[in-house]
Amino acid sequence: MELHLSRDIFLKSLSRVHSVVDARHIKVHLRNLLLQTQADHLRIEGTNLEVSVRTRCAAEIVEGGAITVNARTLYDIVNELPIGSNVVLRVDSRDRLRLTSGRAKFELATVSADQFPEIAQSVGDYRFTVAAGLLAEMLNKTHFAMSDDETRFVLNGVLLQVAPDSEGAGGSGKLRVVATDSHRLAAIEREVDSLPSEEREVIIPKKAVHEIRRLLDEDDQEVEVVLDDDHIQVLRGEVMLIAKLVEGRYPDYRQVIPRDHPMRLTVNREELLGIVRRVSVLLVEKTRGLRLEIAEGVMHFNTNNPDQQDEAEEEMQVTLEGGDVLMVGFNARYLREFLSVMEGDEVRFLLNNEEFPVLLTDPLQLGTRFVLMPMRV
Repeated sequence: MELHLSRDIFLKSLSRVHSVVDARHIKVHLRNLLLQTQADHLRIEGTNLEVSVRTRCAAEIVEGGAITVNARTLYDIVNELPIGSNVVLRVDSRDRLRLTSGRAKFELATVSADQFPEIAQSVGDYRFTVAAGLLAEMLNKTHFAMSDDETRFVLNGVLLQVAPDSEGAGGSGKLRVVATDSHRLAAIEREVDSLPSEEREVIIPKKAVHEIRRLLDEDDQEVEVVLDDDHIQVLRGEVMLIAKLVEGRYPDYRQVIPRDHPMRLTVNREELLGIVRRVSVLLVEKTRGLRLEIAEGVMHFNTNNPDQQDEAEEEMQVTLEGGDVLMVGFNARYLREFLSVMEGDEVRFLLNNEEFPVLLTDPLQLGTRFVLMPMRV
């Protein structure tokens, strides 16, 4: 096996694939990438058995073949090679991979390609296209609300809902992405032009969500999403990602979104985010609560670290519609994460009382909603 290729093209392909590999897996071949020559390309595959990524890059093939090599090591080497350089890969008689570029030479251990697991390929016919930037936005504004509790496996991912405007007609409709850990909820809905004729909802696991986000850039290039009963497949250019779906039914998140909110508070998002960041400096994991008190047109913020007897306070002018006084506690990190992904100049709090969930919205993006459960502080 021998091939020649551009370092820059090779690195771009490796960057799409290497992160999916579990560098600490007990089985050596599952720490590796599969390198397999094709007519005028090098195919690169990586997997952690739950999520798999495949891509290819242009190469001059001198002698065909296939081998696996450690993903992290190969990526780190190519990443350090000079920009614009060329790379030669050759497997010698001892099945060692020799990588040369200019005067740099590396000799790497390999594992037979026969030991590399075959990557499943979805054969589902339920498919649609969506702008990469739109899908990236939807995942970026929800992924952090996924649960870390492994016992609640259906919450260890995001819910993807496909809802055509007219059942049986296809065409335009709504795409929804939802994540919750039962303490907070992030939901986003966007209009999409080309959807299948039937509704569908699936749960994309956490590892797949992170890898899909890596795959997507915030641009208008189309990506194709293919679903079957067990897998999701995302295709973008030369890159294919396929992942197992989470089994089970996602809870009805709509029941969590407050409908009765007699009080309304609209504030400057950047000013509020700055205050939350500052007063959160004192917080540690067991004292993560932020107390908000609203009275006489002023919102007062308070945090403390009882172990160190530290305390932080700040306030801002606000107008509370539908009420005069309110005191409520939130997880400061959750509030900060919501505010960080919102884009408008203002954020609107829709409230009931200190015991009810709070709905946060962006007045300019009504399809984006965040729900925050109150906490005792």
